Amino acid sequence: MTVPTALLFAFVLLLAGASGAAVLARLFRGDEADLDSRADAVLAFAVPVGLVLAAMPGWLLSSFFYVPIVRLALPLAFLALTGGLLWGGADLPAVLPRTRARLVPIAIFFGVFLFFLWIRWANFAEIRQTEKPMDFAVLSGLMTTTRLPFPDPWLSGERFPYYHFGTYLFALPARAARVPSEYAYNLVAALLPALVAVAGFGAIRARRGGTAIAVFGGLLLVLGGTFDGARQFLSGKPLVDLDWWVSSRRVENPNTITEWPLFTFRLGDLHPHAVTFPFLVTLLGLAGRIGRVSGTLLDGLLLAAVVSANPWDLPASLLILGAGNLAERDFKPAFIRSLATLLPAAFFLLPFARSPRPAFNGLSWWKEGTGAADAFLHFGVLAVIPALALGIALVRSQTRADRSLVAACAFPALALALVVLTKKPVFSLAAGFAAGVAWLLLRETGPGEPERPAGALRAGLLLAASGAVLAAVPDVVLVSDSYGASMRRMNTVFKCFMGAWPLLALGGALLLPLALASRHARVFIRVAVVAALVAALAHPLSAIWFRAKWNGPLDGLDGLRWMAREAPGDRESVFWLRTHAVEGAVLAEATGNAYSDYGRIGAASGLPIVLGWENHEGLWRGGGSVAETSARKRDLKLIYTSEEFEGVLKLLHQYQVRYVFVGALEKRDFGPNAFPMRANFRRAFASGDAAIFEILK
Repeated sequence: MTVPTALLFAFVLLLAGASGAAVLARLFRGDEADLDSRADAVLAFAVPVGLVLAAMPGWLLSSFFYVPIVRLALPLAFLALTGGLLWGGADLPAVLPRTRARLVPIAIFFGVFLFFLWIRWANFAEIRQTEKPMDFAVLSGLMTTTRLPFPDPWLSGERFPYYHFGTYLFALPARAARVPSEYAYNLVAALLPALVAVAGFGAIRARRGGTAIAVFGGLLLVLGGTFDGARQFLSGKPLVDLDWWVSSRRVENPNTITEWPLFTFRLGDLHPHAVTFPFLVTLLGLAGRIGRVSGTLLDGLLLAAVVSANPWDLPASLLILGAGNLAERDFKPAFIRSLATLLPAAFFLLPFARSPRPAFNGLSWWKEGTGAADAFLHFGVLAVIPALALGIALVRSQTRADRSLVAACAFPALALALVVLTKKPVFSLAAGFAAGVAWLLLRETGPGEPERPAGALRAGLLLAASGAVLAAVPDVVLVSDSYGASMRRMNTVFKCFMGAWPLLALGGALLLPLALASRHARVFIRVAVVAALVAALAHPLSAIWFRAKWNGPLDGLDGLRWMAREAPGDRESVFWLRTHAVEGAVLAEATGNAYSDYGRIGAASGLPIVLGWENHEGLWRGGGSVAETSARKRDLKLIYTSEEFEGVLKLLHQYQVRYVFVGALEKRDFGPNAFPMRANFRRAFASGDAAIFEILK
């Protein structure tokens, strides 16, 4: 990647950010918030809003007809950004005064971005293993496809299923700047936590939190660790050698995923839950915040963007929508506003609704629950601060000491009673917490009695309660998917816990001043908060120490450097295909196990292949795809082994294959004479053990 390419990518993001800031400045015009918090919110949410504005026109049109990327989607993106600048540009000077305070969100963004670039510069830049090759195939395909709807990169001739909009949001600017996909992958992987951190800062400022608390919340959101890191360290594990994988599989079922943002961003999979995160946090900050009809439209747009990118975020999005509206208005108008938001969201969801997806297998109810120790080790400080703050708020809700004691004890007692009755501690504690918040916000207050929580405190309680409810969802209901009984809780726990993390982190940050302001048991409370924060440092310190001691190869941001070292012929073949493959070409290469190097050439070149990871196609499309993927697997074997020319040619034409790749994996699977019909076709390229044959007949 050249310096001009990197600068062009930065310019495209700057254009998206400027347009998003202009739109937000226009929408915030006349807002009653103080000028500094309003300005911080505009800066913090500028890039996510700008990216959605740029992507949505072409995305919407793809619901009805094929949309050429270069001739229509990119020009429409430019027009949308230009239109946003023209519509709200005049309001920017008034909303963004030139003060040093504006440097805070900018410093957060660049600080976090450079930190994760530094992390990725070592072995984490490698696009290999885990599910990175799958995410890479989607990104490369979106950066090379000629049209929308997006063709499946791993099942040629078919439309890609439902969940690539988040990747499209970043592929569009990378494509406009002509960034090679192996560099774009790592740039986006470092960009995501930076956008999340600054959006977390903006969410707290938009909810009337102070600047220092907003900085704390934004950094806690992306850099905070779980208590499992501290558990390992106290058990004798060296800090540099903490087992992150164990921490990410914390719940009792070993197949249940308990990722959290720092783990996700350090790992670098560009999964839907990762690429959606900045937009989910932006929705958290803006939902219900702008009181006019235009604010409702923006909420609907962001809600649709989040659900289009990651349908698993629907519960989190609905909770955020309700909590955000309740933070700004009373129950009835909040309910009406939330319902009204669903109308524009339904329109913006059209492309998602028309996409293929696996069949819904139903829900199972009240099967099992998460253990208290597992949940505590996962959420850690995110659970400690809201719990302490709620207790203090309950005590302060009464003027008489005896009533304060009753208020402070009633809801923990309710939670403990539910634990005994249900044997589900997470559900029970979440129910007790949510009940306490509801009572605080809905209780009647008389003369001389403390007022109900308002402003930042009200928002913090609502967000934390929503996070607690979301964390308890897997104790109540599980989404039945195709993973089978051994992994029955995996996705529901995974996605609910990930969605709960920003709600608890940012809600807890808003509640932190209350927790620290207690006049009673002040020492105990402050020691508990400090101890929880120190315990949350184990994972980030481990990441820093591991990277600082790294003495292996420094691959920079080239995610395919491993291929250049181990299979230079494969790397040269990828470059040849990028520059010489004809438009709409399909590639044949060997297919094999998931989480391996199979499908590497198609993933890196952006060309659709006959069949990628078979099991993932089954997950995306459901059981109905098994016959198709099995047939393609058999046909690929015939293409690479049959010596009957007419039969092979028929299969190549059936899948519209233009190029057949022969490399080390193909020779390992099908023998040194893999693709014996090669003599009948033109050898278009060869390098080392790799060769590409072009099908012209």
